[in-house]
Amino acid sequence: MQWFLGINEGGPGFEVYCDMAKVAIHTALTRTSLEPHLIYDGTENVFTRWVRSRGVQIIAWRSLLFRQVTDLGQRMRHPGFTAALPGIFLRVDLPAISRQYSIHERVLYTDCDVMFREDVVDLLAPISCRYFAAAVESDRALPDDMNSGVMWMHLPEMANLDERFRAYVCDNIDELPGHSWDQGAYRKFYRAPDGARLWDDLPLELNWKPYWEENPRARIIHFHGPKPFQRNYIQSHFPELEFLTRGCYSVLCDTWENLLDEANR
Repeated sequence: MQWFLGINEGGPGFEVYCDMAKVAIHTALTRTSLEPHLIYDGTENVFTRWVRSRGVQIIAWRSLLFRQVTDLGQRMRHPGFTAALPGIFLRVDLPAISRQYSIHERVLYTDCDVMFREDVVDLLAPISCRYFAAAVESDRALPDDMNSGVMWMHLPEMANLDERFRAYVCDNIDELPGHSWDQGAYRKFYRAPDGARLWDDLPLELNWKPYWEENPRARIIHFHGPKPFQRNYIQSHFPELEFLTRGCYSVLCDTWENLLDEANR
């Protein structure tokens, strides 16, 4: 089963996101049977050498929405957006990537800020989603608030809607900053005429948030919100966000730091 994650060298905090990608790749290789693929917009460097040394395929890719998102950054007069957005939208290009690389199946996509606890193939394989399956974001009582950080994607079917979805993103791109970027586009575009959502539910164990309670059955930990390297900064500078560091966040940060040490050996 193929697994994809994406990263953009030009984005802010590239080095720390490389560390997160290392933990994601390291745990996928040592704890799962997934075949990792890195969608990468950037030049060769220490990180890409690390990735190649683990036998991971790197797909060199510039977002097909590069012009639109950089234009948006300029209109918003926010150079950080201009640098970061091409990486944010890499997942949108998976249907196009699948055509170029002849991938005619369902695949797993995750953001870089995940770590695998054990194999996920047995949970994913029975989910025969039409387009994609995703779990809720933060409030487990709101299933319509899907989170795009972990997606089980049926690429052949999504490819059939790829041009329409990309056009939708372009037409609504000025509104997306207020709707979590492409995540908001997925939520609004993948709807039936009556408004019913067209995505399937992903088990929560495949997108478990650190600020929830400890769950020994959780297989993918997704550092949605505060990242492990932000722990001390949040506690000292943003006490109002301390609620996002509750649950098992601190313990999982310790685990993540140990895994990063393992990955760098």
